[in-house]
Amino acid sequence: MDDAKPEARRLMQRLQREQCYLLMMKPSDNPPADFPKSQDELRLEHHAFLVELERRGVLFAAGPLRDAEGWVRGSGLLIVRAADRKTAAAIGAEEPYTRAGFRTMDIIPWQRNEGVARTQMRP
Repeated sequence: MDDAKPEARRLMQRLQREQCYLLMMKPSDNPPADFPKSQDELRLEHHAFLVELERRGVLFAAGPLRDAEGWVRGSGLLIVRAADRKTAAAIGAEEPYTRAGFRTMDIIPWQRNEGVARTQMRP
């Protein structure tokens, strides 16, 4: 059994750690009643925001929390790469629906240290 500890340490040193944060978006309890932009305009700003995060290498993944059977939770999830919680919160606060007051977010830290991610949603 004592041989297992050095082997475990060796394996752990090989794992690459990446600090990420899950930004769990949910509808605001008090959304603005009179907003100057349409939902279509806001949706376009939201998608442009995500594309810019992708371009900068900040966005790990994003999307709504739902399935084909209609199960839905909140408004969606952003997984962002950030050095600390304050930076993740600043990123989330700039998301257009959140900035406009239509969403709030919970910030959950996540250290990705296993697995390979090679997903590409855009050409």
